[in-house]
Amino acid sequence: MEFGYKNVLIMGYGVSGQSVEVVLKKLKGVDYKIWDSGKKIIGGKYCSKLSKKFIRQFDLLIVSPGVSVYNKYIVYAEKIGIKVIGELEFGYWFTSSPVVAITGTNGKTTTTRLVNDIVGTSFKCGAFGNIGKPLSTAYNQDNEFLICEVSSFQLETTCMFKPFISVILNIAEDHLDRHKTFENYIQSKMGLIKNCTEKSMMVLNADDKIIMERTKDIKARKYYISEFEKVKGVYVYKNKIYANLGKVEEIVCLDEIEHTYGIVQDVLASVLVGLLLKVDKARIVNAIKSFKVSPHRIELVESRNGIKYIDDSKSTNVHSSLHALKICKDKVILLLGGVDKKLNFESLFQTYSEKIDQVVAFGSARKKIVACAKKCGFDRVLSVARFSDAVNTACKLAKESNIVLLSPGCASFDEFTGYAQRGEEFAKIVKGYINAKV
Repeated sequence: MEFGYKNVLIMGYGVSGQSVEVVLKKLKGVDYKIWDSGKKIIGGKYCSKLSKKFIRQFDLLIVSPGVSVYNKYIVYAEKIGIKVIGELEFGYWFTSSPVVAITGTNGKTTTTRLVNDIVGTSFKCGAFGNIGKPLSTAYNQDNEFLICEVSSFQLETTCMFKPFISVILNIAEDHLDRHKTFENYIQSKMGLIKNCTEKSMMVLNADDKIIMERTKDIKARKYYISEFEKVKGVYVYKNKIYANLGKVEEIVCLDEIEHTYGIVQDVLASVLVGLLLKVDKARIVNAIKSFKVSPHRIELVESRNGIKYIDDSKSTNVHSSLHALKICKDKVILLLGGVDKKLNFESLFQTYSEKIDQVVAFGSARKKIVACAKKCGFDRVLSVARFSDAVNTACKLAKESNIVLLSPGCASFDEFTGYAQRGEEFAKIVKGYINAKV
């Protein structure tokens, strides 16, 4: 494309900002500078402080997902007419390959990985976006399809982004500490399809009321997934996955893919994308059967003396914890807590009070969790400050036929670098506790 900008500011110098710089270096006649609040960077291209006078010299700001659109200098830039986009939008400008974009409150990464595996059986493709590899890195590659996980943070700063296929898995409260209101969060997710046309293809979750309400008047070729209803698309009926895209055909029995038990919704969406791209059914099924579920997502750590210890550390919002509780067949000792994202925990106690034997609340969100429990009349809740104490407490409380479930519903950054480290620590403590009792 013709790049009509001469003076560019990269805001945020993590992997997204660095990938933008790689592309900008290849463009003629473009001068750029880099700002990052958390890095000490030395060199002529870098600046450590922002001011309105400094911002006015640029005609384009490219914002990394970690930089809030409520940053006062971003707000100022937009006010005076400076173009503001995100790395996702920038990367999209520099590719001609069709994009399959996947968003949702939960399941984005798993679905992106599985779609990439399925599509990769028949086409040259790659997984990009929020999964860890910025879309800008696809520059000058010859992929036939780009499979792209997109977050609400990335969708806030798009303008021309128009996927070939858009997938919306689910929408529930999350990141209210960033988006301020649930409506803002919903609007950011809907940004995925704001540029759609009658030729655009969408994969939508028919079981999600918000998605169905917000997309009912959109002109596009809409296909659906459902765990409960027969739909135009892909659905579950009598423990089997079926597709209806003009004719009904059986895809696979769920018993053949037991390892995907906790991610049926993600599997349905992935199958549907594969079929829309004309991937052979047998290849789709083989890709599912060989797929390895992401670590820390409803992952069995240990099973000893009739007690199962499950790591669902990837659950960083209430919607995800609700899903984990839904598929647990035994009574649960629930580890809940971490950094509060301004979410409401009441639905956990309202929906699964009979399934939860005990809640062990921990971290900075523990007082709010206790208050939500009491408001719902749930009194089987203990509060401890540190994660290690919470896990040991849960292990001591567990009895035969219990599940000790780490599904925190919160971010992990009070004690950990991320959910993965939190899950690894859970496994370490559990195994230490079990071995000490032998």
